[in-house]
Amino acid sequence: MALTLYRIDRDGAQRRLFLLHGYSAEQHHLAAYVPLVDPEERFSAICPRALHDLPDADGASWWLRTPDGPEPGSVLAAVDTVAALIAEQAAERAIPTERCVVGGFSQGGVLSLALAGRRGAPRFAGVWAMCCALPQVDGLELDLGAGAGTPALVQFGRRDPIIPVERAGAVSDALRRAGWKVTEHGYDMDHSQRIEMMVDARSWLATLP
Repeated sequence: MALTLYRIDRDGAQRRLFLLHGYSAEQHHLAAYVPLVDPEERFSAICPRALHDLPDADGASWWLRTPDGPEPGSVLAAVDTVAALIAEQAAERAIPTERCVVGGFSQGGVLSLALAGRRGAPRFAGVWAMCCALPQVDGLELDLGAGAGTPALVQFGRRDPIIPVERAGAVSDALRRAGWKVTEHGYDMDHSQRIEMMVDARSWLATLP
């Protein structure tokens, strides 16, 4: 399935930032923060719209939901679709995934971790996980150890009712045990974003080669 993309192309940028929005948002959501997190314009940004439009809303969802949780087949389809997009963009612009950061908020953060942590995943320059949990779905096999050494920025809200602190902390713990270079920040907020998050993300992105 073709993805609707919003792009921010920077002349001469030799890095890519793939940003995946959360449930009910759309492709412009995280794109709005790009000038703040990357003022030096080291990255071009690619922000896809999720696969499933929501009825009576402007936003979309990366996968279908059932009374029991995410529908596994649609989660795997989302992972495969975005993985194909990243590979296509890397080949088209001759910028390897080792110079690409994948990040997302909530549902998009789960998807980012799946893209970087599943068995056979390519090596990324970094993973930016905002207010999210580890992916847990039938058919998705994680191999976090293969990503040892990968920088990861994990951000969460201390008052988040959707992704409680314990689940967010489990992301950092699992990545650390697997040998990732984890930077973790908690904020006095619920399931949202704050400028402080973006300032910390700016500092983190600036450390990536």
